[in-house]
Amino acid sequence: MTGTTIGDITTRFSPGREGYAENVNPELFRLLGAVDLDVEYVSGMGTELYDALGRTHLDFAGAYGALPFGHNPPCVWRAMDEVRERGEAVFVQPSVLFPAGELARRLVAVAPSGLGRVTFVNSGAEAMEIAIKIARSATGRLGVLSTRNSFHGKTLGALSATGNSVYQNGFGAPVAGFESIAFGDSGALDEALTAAPGEFAVFVVEPIQGEGGVVAPPEGYLARVREICTAHGVLLAVDEVQTGLGRTGRLFACEHEDVVPDILALAKALGGGVLPSGAVLCKPELVGESFALRHTSTFAGNALTARVGIAVLDELTANESALVTRVADVGEMLKMELQKLALKYPTVVTDVRGRGLLLGVELTDDINFVGRQALLGSIAVQLNLAAMMSSYLSAVEGIRIAPTLFGARVLRVEPPLTVTDSECRRLVAALDRALGFAAAGDLIGLIGHLLGKAPKNAPKAVPTTPRRRPHVTPVAGDRFFAFIAHPLDLDVFEAFDPELRELSHSERAELLNRFAFGTSEVNPSPLVIGSGRTVSVRDGSAHGTLIGLPFTSKSLLMLPAEAAVAAVTAAANLAFERGAAVVGLGGYSSVVTANGLALGEMAGVLTTGNSFTAAASIRAVRRVCSERGMDLKDVRVTILGAAGAIGRTIARALAPDVGTVTLVGRPGEHGQIAPKLWAAAGEIVAAARGGSGEFAAAAERSGGSVDDLVASGHLEFFDDPAVGVAQAHVVIAATSAPRSLIDATDLAPNAIVCDVAQPPNIPHDVGRIRRDVTVFDGGIVRLPAGSDFGLEYGLAPGLTYACMAETMLLSLSERFELRSIGTALDSSNVEQLGLLADRYGFELAEATRWREAQR
Repeated sequence: MTGTTIGDITTRFSPGREGYAENVNPELFRLLGAVDLDVEYVSGMGTELYDALGRTHLDFAGAYGALPFGHNPPCVWRAMDEVRERGEAVFVQPSVLFPAGELARRLVAVAPSGLGRVTFVNSGAEAMEIAIKIARSATGRLGVLSTRNSFHGKTLGALSATGNSVYQNGFGAPVAGFESIAFGDSGALDEALTAAPGEFAVFVVEPIQGEGGVVAPPEGYLARVREICTAHGVLLAVDEVQTGLGRTGRLFACEHEDVVPDILALAKALGGGVLPSGAVLCKPELVGESFALRHTSTFAGNALTARVGIAVLDELTANESALVTRVADVGEMLKMELQKLALKYPTVVTDVRGRGLLLGVELTDDINFVGRQALLGSIAVQLNLAAMMSSYLSAVEGIRIAPTLFGARVLRVEPPLTVTDSECRRLVAALDRALGFAAAGDLIGLIGHLLGKAPKNAPKAVPTTPRRRPHVTPVAGDRFFAFIAHPLDLDVFEAFDPELRELSHSERAELLNRFAFGTSEVNPSPLVIGSGRTVSVRDGSAHGTLIGLPFTSKSLLMLPAEAAVAAVTAAANLAFERGAAVVGLGGYSSVVTANGLALGEMAGVLTTGNSFTAAASIRAVRRVCSERGMDLKDVRVTILGAAGAIGRTIARALAPDVGTVTLVGRPGEHGQIAPKLWAAAGEIVAAARGGSGEFAAAAERSGGSVDDLVASGHLEFFDDPAVGVAQAHVVIAATSAPRSLIDATDLAPNAIVCDVAQPPNIPHDVGRIRRDVTVFDGGIVRLPAGSDFGLEYGLAPGLTYACMAETMLLSLSERFELRSIGTALDSSNVEQLGLLADRYGFELAEATRWREAQR
């Protein structure tokens, strides 16, 4: 046995598991592993699967419809055993394939009338390739028309007909000649064919869009499509790869409307759940010598798959197709029971649709479905609620189900056709429990199994008063901004959702890790975690969206640089896609992107918020000193992180008025002062000249010489924060270190400490241990009255961080030229943002011990 690490999650491997994870599809392995769907199934029979741990799973995923009779059906294995016992040759190309001929006769006998020619293939995608080739060769036209949101396979021609650009991008699809129209809209088909006479060879359509989310068209659509195609002389190819052979309660779904297509594609169920197989049926006149002699296949129509196909048809047509008739009855019962769940949980289930045993349960994408801001809402808006439901059903209830490929909100219910009533009711009961957890906002009830927690029997009671306000919707006239945030540490992660109080730190870390690395190791998926509105005292309002990164400050810093930038880029792109004109880089999203410079050109404006953070801190320090009656010209100021953008800017602003300046930063090579810190000192000294404090006077006397100021004792350098603050009257903490840098005992008597850093550089207990010391978060401002932001992240209601406030100010004023990017902050911009804050009603928060108050 060996091990591997996904994020911080170490997983034990068997050789086969390791081979899949490393050599087959590590990306899919990571996705499945993040939600514990990487189950090793070792055997199966009928509707049941058995895993390596001895657990039994009821299979309602059904291999996308490829399991007509469940796993290892005896009727199919008997047919295969007979081939072996007879010693029948399986591959005899080129030759007359007698078993294939027998299967073809059987297919033609049960298919819609007139489809007398059969071409065998090995898969559904190949079936669609052949359908396209037949149509083009028969008509002499190259145009192929399909529907949006459709799925026809992943080979190039089938992919070109697939109506989803996400799966086409990067593969040269669609190739020339392919176009798509709306599904279910016969008028759109008529218009497209009328507008381009003689262009299209074929219209390709699914009776029910399976991968698109189990989307059924309006009644009569397929019949009307048949009429339109006939009127325009365009062939109709019906893709029954998933719906064919009994899935919808008729042998072929097109029979529900008595439609006879020109071309009919089959696969999946034709292999009996054991082999890959497919067939394309068409009208004989469509296939001439040119096609027939040039299209052959090494494997298609081989004796083994033909004998299996015959066994499948025997089973489906036995007793006057009793099994298919029963599919209609069981499907109707199951659909009614699922619809009852939709009525019981209207905030979670938005639709139940489909036919027979191809059903879809559509889940909400409403971020506010819980009635408050919550991680479950974030999961829903990212279209991941169905995946979490699938994870719960598998791990807790022993039921295997999965979302559809394109319609990620939709749970596909597609069990074997042999599923029993009692098995269907077991699914409904299990889904009832899962939906109950979601409706109650019980995060741990739904995903606690991912963290090793014992399953709950029932969801917790829904509080009568939401603990956190719901997401705020925009109103007409709002400007739009977004802010990228992440939990500063595992304590602050609790502020994202009160449900997280039930988790230990290690459990919170594992949950974040699953969010982070369950999507992509190099491009973790961001989450929409909150929203609100800022209503200014003048000139309008702005709606903001909070985009969350699944990392603490420390874990974000530990990412490889490329991965960290990719994570922030994904978050910014999501924000711009949602309509933001300006996006703020909160927390360490600015640190890991070189204050935004590493993100390059984007669809909108980026800002670190550092300018207004500096402006608010400067104002706060001046106000507190004034309230304490301190004369700044004699004050000793220590700046932790003076080489950084914020620390340097605050120091430049205070330098003209203070007595002594102490700069604390990392040492350079050989114990020397780091070049960045020395350069910051030069800027600070230059800014001080002409001021009224002792430091300014010394700067004038020295002619701006840093060396002379060091020699006179007016400027000091330290690399030890404890030594640097020991005699300081005022301490500015503005480093990017994700931890506390000093202890309460390090501070001078009656010191004033402005902590701008997040996470804080100053311990939370300083205000309690040292009652003589005033400690406050410098980058905190009060929002204008009437503003509503539901996520305060530990701040008192009505307060926000200055970096987010800068984003709001830029949005309200549209003065995007004032944005903060890079380490060099313009002093004029800092001043202008302060004036904008006054104009729009943003105020300094009270300079009290915020951290003590919030606890």
